Amino acid sequence: MDSLIVLEQVTKRYGADTVLDRVDLAVAPGQVVVVIGPSGSGKSTLLRCVARLEEIQHGRILIDGKLVLRGSQDAGPIPDAATLRALRNDIGMVFQSFNLFPHLTVLENVTLAPRRVMGISSAEAESLAIELLTRVGLEDKRDAYPSRLSGGQQQRAAIARALAMHPRVMLFDEVTSALDPELVGEVLKTMRGLAERGMTMLVVTHEMGFARDIADDVIFMDCGAIVERAPPDRIFVEPVEPRTRAFLERLLEREGGSRRT
Repeated sequence: MDSLIVLEQVTKRYGADTVLDRVDLAVAPGQVVVVIGPSGSGKSTLLRCVARLEEIQHGRILIDGKLVLRGSQDAGPIPDAATLRALRNDIGMVFQSFNLFPHLTVLENVTLAPRRVMGISSAEAESLAIELLTRVGLEDKRDAYPSRLSGGQQQRAAIARALAMHPRVMLFDEVTSALDPELVGEVLKTMRGLAERGMTMLVVTHEMGFARDIADDVIFMDCGAIVERAPPDRIFVEPVEPRTRAFLERLLEREGGSRRT
């Protein structure tokens, strides 16, 4: 099966610091790939580059075989503006912070981009938004402002807003890290629903239980490189690379300490 997301030798630097070091990655349609690793390993930067929110110095990123991003120091063609606009609509991204417009209701937040970017009518956009809000369990909050929602509700509204653009790929960057523990489950349930519907997803998370349940593959990153990639039942039980093993052992020790305190 052809890959929907492809990264080839992607290198990203901030000054003298190499954040992504010749990263190769392929994600097939409908596949859920979860990225784990220590802070500063390049996980979030990887997503931001796929979403074209960052430039890269070397390598290429393709979505469905079409060039999204080429290294600024590499020779070769670059995507034209029309192609980029179309490709941007194929990618939805949800961040740690909810980024909802505080002066708009939930319904208005979800309908804004389809109306302005896709040019669909207000009635069609509202019908789509209600369908999506129902899917994420927020149909009764359509007229509420973000300040009246819990963190978990705001994050689910942000997911509905991203889905309103009919993306082929969803990127999630630590979407539960800013939530109280009791609110995490409702967001993860929404993401599980997307996976069950066949959405292609690239997910950065520290929720190891979620990674075990939802991922087709788990990637461990460290120092800007992909160290290991394997299905969850192997990487969590028998990691091949010593760096992966050491990270997971430290994580389990911390989780054990948290449960005892």
